[in-house]
Amino acid sequence: MSHYWLEKHLSGWHEAVAADRKPQAVIINGSEGMGKRALLQQIIADLLCRQSTPACGQCQNCRLHQQGYHPDVDLLLPENNLIKVKMVRELTNFFVSTPHCSDHKLAVIEGAHLMNTAAANALLKLLEEPPSRGLLFLLTDSKHKLMPTIKSRCITLDVVLNREEKQRLPKWVNSQNRYSDDQVRHALILADWVPLTAQKLLEEGEEGLLIEQLDNIFAALTAQKSVSEIAANLAAIDNTSIWAMLNRYMNALAKSILHAEKAHSTINHALNQLVKKKPKVLHLIIKFADQINLVMLNSNTQVKKQLLIESMLIDLKATVAY
Repeated sequence: MSHYWLEKHLSGWHEAVAADRKPQAVIINGSEGMGKRALLQQIIADLLCRQSTPACGQCQNCRLHQQGYHPDVDLLLPENNLIKVKMVRELTNFFVSTPHCSDHKLAVIEGAHLMNTAAANALLKLLEEPPSRGLLFLLTDSKHKLMPTIKSRCITLDVVLNREEKQRLPKWVNSQNRYSDDQVRHALILADWVPLTAQKLLEEGEEGLLIEQLDNIFAALTAQKSVSEIAANLAAIDNTSIWAMLNRYMNALAKSILHAEKAHSTINHALNQLVKKKPKVLHLIIKFADQINLVMLNSNTQVKKQLLIESMLIDLKATVAY
C-alpha cells in the first residue's frame, strides 16, 4: 500500500484469513487522516476478489467494487450526525439474502460511534446472531463511545503510528521534495503527526497561512502594527481550521516548555520567545488558547468577529507587556 503504516494491519488481516480466523465484526479505529478508509477498501477488495489476494483488480467483483456498485457491499452513513435504529434494521435485512456474486456479504457503518442507544442495541442483537457469510465493519475515530458489549464482540484494528513509522513520516509527507524541512515539521506538529492531515495542510498551503498569522499576531503584540489592522486581517480569514491550528500551535508550545529536551516538538517562530520570556508562561499560553477558543465559539454568532479578535489581541498585548 502507498500508506506504509497500514501494511502491518493488512498483513495481520491476511494471516488471520489464511488461518481461517476471519472475524464477523471489525472495528477500524483511528484519527481522521490516518487512512482508515484506504485500509478498509483494500480489505473489502481482497474479500470480494475470487482470483487472488491481494485483489487482482481485473475480475468482475473487483471492477464492481472499484465502481462503487457491488451488490454484496452495503454502506450505512449517519444522517445529521446520527445513526438511528431504523438504519441498523435495514442493515440487518441486507444480511438476510445470500451473496450475489462473491463469497461474502459485507457491510460498513461509517461513524459507528454516532449510533443512538436504540441503534446500538439493534446492532448488538445482530452481533449476537451474526450471519454465517456476513462481515460487518465499524469505522470510527471515537472507539471509546461504543458500547462495551459491542466492542467485546468485535476485533479492533487501531490505526496508529509506531515509533519507527513516525520516524519515516517526514520523508513520506515530502516524497515529491516540494517543501522545506521546516514546512514539513510544522505541518506534522499542527496535524498532531496524522499523515494525511499533514499532507493536506501542505498541499492547501495552510501551514504557510498559519505562519503568516503568527507573524501578524507577533507584529500586533510588539506594536509593529496596529491591533485593529491585524484584527481585520484575521477576521477576513474564512477558514476555521486556521484557528484550530493556532490552538495546536499553543499546545505544542506548552509541550515544548514542559519537555524542554524535545525542542523539535514546537514550531520555530519569534512568538515562542516572546511568550517564553514571561514569568507565568504556562498561564499565558492557557490564556492564549482560551481566547482562541472564544473566537472559534463565537465566530458564527451575532458577536462581530473582528471586534472579538481585536479584544483578544488587546488583552494578550497587555499580558505580554506586563
